[in-house]
Amino acid sequence: MMRLKRFLAEREAFIGIVIFGVLVMLADICSDLDYHSIAALLRVLGVIALILLFALDFWLRFRRQPLAVPLLFTTETNREVARRMFENFTETQRLSVKPLEQTTALRRDDLIIRLNHNPRNQTDPANPEHWRRAWQELLREWGDEVDRRLKRELPVGETICYHIHPHLWLPLAFAMGASVGLRRSIVLYHLQQDKFFRVLDLTNPRCLFDEPEQSVPKPEKVPEDFVSLPEAGKLILHLCISDRHDVPEFKAHSEHGNAANAGLVYRKDLDPNENWLGYVQWLYREARPLLGRYEQVDICLVCPSAIAFALGMAFSRTPKVTVCDYQNGRYVPIFSLAEIEKHLPFD
Repeated sequence: MMRLKRFLAEREAFIGIVIFGVLVMLADICSDLDYHSIAALLRVLGVIALILLFALDFWLRFRRQPLAVPLLFTTETNREVARRMFENFTETQRLSVKPLEQTTALRRDDLIIRLNHNPRNQTDPANPEHWRRAWQELLREWGDEVDRRLKRELPVGETICYHIHPHLWLPLAFAMGASVGLRRSIVLYHLQQDKFFRVLDLTNPRCLFDEPEQSVPKPEKVPEDFVSLPEAGKLILHLCISDRHDVPEFKAHSEHGNAANAGLVYRKDLDPNENWLGYVQWLYREARPLLGRYEQVDICLVCPSAIAFALGMAFSRTPKVTVCDYQNGRYVPIFSLAEIEKHLPFD
């Protein structure tokens, strides 16, 4: 289907001229030979063929089915292990790479984005410069090597939807989500017990701001009343979805004594067979009123990486936010969303 769509998009006028021209010439020959009924039939067939061509082109251009682009972000250093993970991802989720390979210069390995500069492998992993460099590396591979090439090489009007498994450290997953924001359609996947699950459908990214379904409860607030939070220049906000941790750990942040501390908590592990959208919607909805009260906001995450990616999308365009990494029992601020605002990606 993709090949047909591109073929028509590139050669529509030529095909129309050939079809109509050949049939008209045949009709003229038949008229010269006094086969007037056959000539009339050929002319009618030419008109019908043109109508069918334009109708097919219109249908292919405007049918609402974006091209699925599987994408794996991973901290895995071994290329073969990363390839096997990608193969498992695409096969189990029935995400074919062939349409991309047939219509663009992209190849399978281009869709496997491995983190070469791993901040946690550095001697000073708390240095924000390592995280900024890692973010730049991932963003360059996605934005320049994949997204721009797709926009350049796909037929005019073709839409895409990225199907992403963010196998990344939580701050980087959050940063990548904040980088793309609402500017691309995204579907997010979670890996659990060697199985992939489709957990967040953000093909319409603005659904992040819709009202959550009634079946999804509100998160627990810590403290119970955010109105009682002290006035301060900085807020340290803990967003947690887990039953394996004593959360939120306010004292794990070095500045907890000089800042307001708040937590939004789901004390449970999410079922990967469920839709996780409501949890992201509630976390953002409950956190949003706090953002306007403070000049700076540090976010500490305890959640699946797909949730972190989606939260980054929701909090995008909020330069006062800095995301933290958990290192040796301490939360360390390592990446500010103000970095993204210097040169907005995917714009």
